[in-house]
Amino acid sequence: MNQFFADQIDQLDLAIDQLAVHDRNFDRFALMLIDNVVELVLHQQAKDKVLSGRAFEANKKPKPEWKTAVAATGQAFDAKVRYARETSMISAATADSLQYLHSFRNSAYHQGSRHESILHSLAVFYFRVACAVLSAYRPPFYSSSSRDKISHRAVKYLGKPELFRQKDAFLFAAGRLTEVADALGDKLIDDLQADMLSTIEQVDEWLDFISKNDPNRPSRDQAVQQCQAWLFAFSDEAKAFAKTNGCAASSLPEYVEWLGRKYNWQVKIDPIVSWKKRHSSLKREKDRDAALKKYCDFMKQTEAFREALDENVSQLDGYIQEQIDRARGK
Repeated sequence: MNQFFADQIDQLDLAIDQLAVHDRNFDRFALMLIDNVVELVLHQQAKDKVLSGRAFEANKKPKPEWKTAVAATGQAFDAKVRYARETSMISAATADSLQYLHSFRNSAYHQGSRHESILHSLAVFYFRVACAVLSAYRPPFYSSSSRDKISHRAVKYLGKPELFRQKDAFLFAAGRLTEVADALGDKLIDDLQADMLSTIEQVDEWLDFISKNDPNRPSRDQAVQQCQAWLFAFSDEAKAFAKTNGCAASSLPEYVEWLGRKYNWQVKIDPIVSWKKRHSSLKREKDRDAALKKYCDFMKQTEAFREALDENVSQLDGYIQEQIDRARGK
């Protein structure tokens, strides 16, 4: 167990070095290192439980009371978080934050998303959460072996703990790492609210652009409905809805306009006023877990609409450029 703890401390120390550079690529690397530590610790906690007793029936199926622990030893991150929450290793708020932070890691690693305006603050916050998770982990026993290879990074925090003082040494190391992270500052809520505001202002500009430049001069409410309708119009769900509700449109524009008026859209009217209220709520928030939840809920709930609006703006911009080229004789 000495080796396991030391390896996690080594990895966290490497992560803090990356965060200290304050560069987006180093921040992405740090986020991945931190996420890996969290996943390994949560996995080890569940593995300890499964190995400590008879987790399976004679037919090799998990016993009902062991199912969440067995599931947590698989590959699904949410199963590991769920088991840690059920065993009170982490709070409900921390469990939610871990899910959000893991999703940022996935989008950065698998999709190349930059999250540049918030990535550093997210990674620093995740680092603190990882230290708390490591501190909360309690192995069945502490041990050391002649085969242990403790890196210089880990020795900086651990020294050479005596066999019967390993628990105290590891708790001290996690606390010390947290203190180092605190020296990097805490701008999480400031960065989250600034990014949300920037997103809202961008959508506000897009709605203005459409209402002022679309040949049909739609109102902002109409623009909200029709941008979603254009993206939705060719789906099987839209066709079924039109058939069920007696759509009598004779052309594509009429069909889209009908969908815009009739379908139960996620965003029904100009959302800017209500979105700014959500931004004000986030800006006033003092709790980091709650702030992260407010930000992530907003971004997820508005994502489909923002993508539809972005597509509509791109098409309109292309149409305008085409008209300009024609007027110039190109």
